Amino acid sequence: MRALIIVNPSAGKEQAVHYKAQLKQELLKKYDDVDVCETKREGDATTFARNCAATTDLVVAMGGDGTLSEVVNGIAPLDKRPALAFIPLGTVNEFARALGMSLEPTKVIADILTYIPRQIDLGHIGAHYFTNSVTIGTIPKAMHEVPSDAKTMFGSFAFFMKGVQTLAKNENYHFELTLDGKRWQGEAAIVMIGLTSYIAGLEHFFPNAKPDDGLMHVMIVPELGFSEVLKMAPHLWKGKIMESEHVEMFTCQELTVDAQEKLVTNVNGDKGPALPVEIVVKPQFLTVLAPH
Repeated sequence: MRALIIVNPSAGKEQAVHYKAQLKQELLKKYDDVDVCETKREGDATTFARNCAATTDLVVAMGGDGTLSEVVNGIAPLDKRPALAFIPLGTVNEFARALGMSLEPTKVIADILTYIPRQIDLGHIGAHYFTNSVTIGTIPKAMHEVPSDAKTMFGSFAFFMKGVQTLAKNENYHFELTLDGKRWQGEAAIVMIGLTSYIAGLEHFFPNAKPDDGLMHVMIVPELGFSEVLKMAPHLWKGKIMESEHVEMFTCQELTVDAQEKLVTNVNGDKGPALPVEIVVKPQFLTVLAPH
């Protein structure tokens, strides 16, 4: 049996270089061969996964959600897909949270051989697969407008300040959605599509969502100014956002989204394709190793 570790060496405050040795030693208890590939540039993880997957039984992504996304997009299009495991070294680690994994890398490494196979859903948008979410509207648009030098200098604070400025504007867009053949159109500030209950590290956006339920969970927020956020917050923290009068909730397997304005999607936290888009869920499409 063969395993492949794909490492983002800059992840986890550059601690990945230490974790990879620990992981390799642990995997060698079960696998005959364990190879390690380190990424150097964007797209490397996808290339490594795609090129090695046919002869590999397990691919382990070591990094943040961005590294995971690249690995998934290397594996998902293949006819023969190896199992996937994940060592969380990112800031949010939504995928790990959704699967009930520890966020402590050393514990995940120590327990990885006890994890069991689990079939999870993937989403497909444009030419890309995603594990968690697609967001469209005011906040995603603002995030894309943060200059790269500000991201480098101020990190998450730059995103926070941009988000505050956006809420103050209270901008809306005219959306047109088709959900399993049923149409919805109207003004909204943001549209969120999730495969799990987590978005932006918060658990309760889609409290009924499961990683293997075969559904996309869709939230439409008609307005998103300061007052609306304050009114929604108690429902969100209690995991009862579905009861809020300030949102509309749907589930579907196929979804098209368009808007009168020129908008770009945010897919798993990164910039995605521009509208219009078609999004479908691939039920129980990928095997991942997760805790019991």
